[in-house]
Amino acid sequence: MKSVELERYARHILLKEIGGAGQLKLSNSKITMIGAGGLGSVALYYLVASGVGKIQIVDKDIVSLSNLQRQILFKDKDLGEKKVLAARKNLLKLNPNVEICVLDDHFSPENSSKIIADSDLILDGTDNFESKALICREAYRHRVPVIYGGLSQWEGQVCIFDPNLSSACFECIYPNKPNQNSGENCADLGIIGPTVGVIGSLMAGEAIKWITSSGKPLVDQILIYDCLHGDFQKFQLVKRKNCPICA
Repeated sequence: MKSVELERYARHILLKEIGGAGQLKLSNSKITMIGAGGLGSVALYYLVASGVGKIQIVDKDIVSLSNLQRQILFKDKDLGEKKVLAARKNLLKLNPNVEICVLDDHFSPENSSKIIADSDLILDGTDNFESKALICREAYRHRVPVIYGGLSQWEGQVCIFDPNLSSACFECIYPNKPNQNSGENCADLGIIGPTVGVIGSLMAGEAIKWITSSGKPLVDQILIYDCLHGDFQKFQLVKRKNCPICA
């Protein structure tokens, strides 16, 4: 490890759970972030700062004014720009030593193999049921762990789905597609920015723990944060019998 890296990541290396060996694991890892919105903004900042060697960002959206209330990766001057390009530009200003590749496209069954085949870990920062179900399904097919993040108004959730540990999956938690009239994302329901920051940070923390084999990952557990009432709760997840994804 170069002297400049030792200084940049010194606070990580001092942690006995990470150390120099863990920092090398981070630098040799590839993480795919699907969704460069609110959760992606926060998680990507911390992953890039932590020294993850290669990060792939997948998103088809452009930066709009309503994003800036919570998507802290973007600025006024990025308005109208493709999110993946603005994200890479701004992230490289934070840490130019990280390799960042981007795909200006939606995650789909057609491109899933290309996107996640050589990834060590996937972070799901999407904001709708269909995308989350698809990401989990394809991740289990390719046997790549997923860190799931979900948001609704004042509340957020985070957990890990890992096909290699035969864990419960997204389909186990949400076997039925929600009513289309109920509203599925923040454009329909609203969202407070700091909750996005908390959940995005938790996702990055779980990713760093996972890559460095530190602590206890949120596998078969879901952590829920309620900003409105200042409350954290953790619930055990149960693998559903005859689940079409993970059974």
